[in-house]
Amino acid sequence: MKAHGAAIVWLGLVTACTASAQNTVGNGELFTGQYFAAKAPGTGTWHLQRRSETAITFAGGEVGNTFIAEVSMFRLRPLASPAEFEAFVKEGAARDVDPKYPDRYEPLEQWVKYSSERPYPCVRTRGVTRDNRAKGTKEPQLLEMDALYCRHPSEPTAGVAIMFSHRGLTRHATLRDEAERFSQGVELVARK
Repeated sequence: MKAHGAAIVWLGLVTACTASAQNTVGNGELFTGQYFAAKAPGTGTWHLQRRSETAITFAGGEVGNTFIAEVSMFRLRPLASPAEFEAFVKEGAARDVDPKYPDRYEPLEQWVKYSSERPYPCVRTRGVTRDNRAKGTKEPQLLEMDALYCRHPSEPTAGVAIMFSHRGLTRHATLRDEAERFSQGVELVARK
């Protein structure tokens, strides 16, 4: 497992969204692994972009209007309280803008809040960033992300990021609903 922060993961993933038709997955198709089980998003056409024991990435959309749905594991140090977990996620997002290109990414909104929606510690995040130098377009693009970061229930030094993101010229009106449906299709597997 690689350690990584909240925002750099989705900034990098949402930029690469081309996949061949041979990797097309069925809506709601279930993928199981050692640490989690995840269903592909339930609407639209999605492609399996990456799959391992610690990550699965689905890509959808078309050039100029792309989507990523991903589940990935990351290293997580011991955190004593919900407030500390929330601060950890917020801190990770704040330091993830690439220092080589300080004028490329312009954070517009960021929301981070501890969540009790699952029986293990989680933090829900939402963010919007403007990419002023997006590849393949002369126009700035918006990067939107809705994510749930959780401590894995049976791996004390592992976290799991469940992310749904969009990249395009305008905001995606149903992003939050689609992200919630994707998140509900992910179950963390408690190992014995």
